[in-house]
Amino acid sequence: MFGFQSKRSKEEEKAGIQFLASMLVCYPEISSLSYDPRRSTLTFEFIVRGDYPAAKLDAFARLLSESIETYHVVVADEEVGANIWVEEVSVEKKTVMFHVERDVMTLERDELTLIARLFTEHFGKALLVDEHSLQKLEEDFATVQSDLLDQMLDQVQRQEFRFRMHMVGLRENDRVVVYNR
Repeated sequence: MFGFQSKRSKEEEKAGIQFLASMLVCYPEISSLSYDPRRSTLTFEFIVRGDYPAAKLDAFARLLSESIETYHVVVADEEVGANIWVEEVSVEKKTVMFHVERDVMTLERDELTLIARLFTEHFGKALLVDEHSLQKLEEDFATVQSDLLDQMLDQVQRQEFRFRMHMVGLRENDRVVVYNR
């Protein structure tokens, strides 16, 4: 009402920023991501360079969607889907962006690893990957970020945190930047 924020909302804001930052640090394959609080969804963006026919890109999107669905049926015995679409970013540079939208409440760490691995195995060097992977970072920092992401995913699933702001995380010149929109 008067522009004051409660202590809880400030904690959630910090946690949301750390949540997105940890995802970007732990998964250098993710170019950017955004959180929509109205729908409680995360949208991940993966950038692929190269001249791929639309049929091949669509086939990979189907494979990715089916893999996510299968993962959840096998691991959690529940049906969970993903909304996946491909956007041409640059015709001249032959660059496309895959958008993968997922419900944050059912998102799991092993699923993120599966998604990243599928992109890496399918597109190889054509996938834009930040050179600052967990393996190249200081060991203590990498461990802290990885443990923090696991903890936050668990807290989100148990609904201990409910992020109320729209957030965007992206890579910018060797840094991870998260801001609210």
